[in-house]
Amino acid sequence: MISHRLLTDEAINQLTDPIHRDQHLLFYSYLTQRKEQAKFVGQYVEDKLTAVLAYFCGLSFPAFSFHCLNRENLNFKALIAFTKETIQLRQNSVCGTILCDRDLQLFQSHGLITGNPQRFLTMKHMDQSKLLDSNLAELIRENEVSDIVDFLQNGGMKFFVRSELEQYPFFGIKECGHLIAAGGFHFYDSKLVELGNIYTSPAYRGKGLAKHLTSQLTKLGRALASDVYLGVLKENQVAVHLYKSLGYEVTAEQTMVDFKLSSG
Repeated sequence: MISHRLLTDEAINQLTDPIHRDQHLLFYSYLTQRKEQAKFVGQYVEDKLTAVLAYFCGLSFPAFSFHCLNRENLNFKALIAFTKETIQLRQNSVCGTILCDRDLQLFQSHGLITGNPQRFLTMKHMDQSKLLDSNLAELIRENEVSDIVDFLQNGGMKFFVRSELEQYPFFGIKECGHLIAAGGFHFYDSKLVELGNIYTSPAYRGKGLAKHLTSQLTKLGRALASDVYLGVLKENQVAVHLYKSLGYEVTAEQTMVDFKLSSG
């Protein structure tokens, strides 16, 4: 017998500890720091959880994370249909997520993928000796949050939540009082920090600003939590090499996709 329901706090908490963060960082963030703004649609077969499709409503697009516990018993079509009915997005809404290769094949087999998937790397900081001794970037003050929002939006960055900018540490580099580079935390707790939205204005690239910025963010992250992560598109080899030069190593290679909650 197959059934679907929104997960309780107890069920969510039971999922958290077994998650391997190096491999499933996105889903872990939904279970922890993003839990209050997320809905977790669970599929049960004979009252045992087979898979979860989690929806996060804080971004500028419908964001999801998928986690499968029992692929053999999964009825993916039924899970998608129930999620569509429960979340009630606008017709033809384009959603986003990051998938491992097996889950990517699952989404593709049901005709859900739209657009061009992009390979995505999760990287973890491993070597503090490679960080720069830098204080080039300065902490963004509360009255500067709107400036950061405008700066990131003008740069095409869409993976930030305004509340993150208000609550979490965020650094900026300025010239003549204007932001030319910025970056901060997607989330953090005592276990981990994920850096995000590290962006430099095109006219100022190639000057090492991102390296200084990432070093400062990483040092702060290592002071607050045991592990520091970041994510980057594999095709952005300039950024990948920069992060490796600062002591980051790849822990997972997945695929960032756009999809719809109905077959194409």
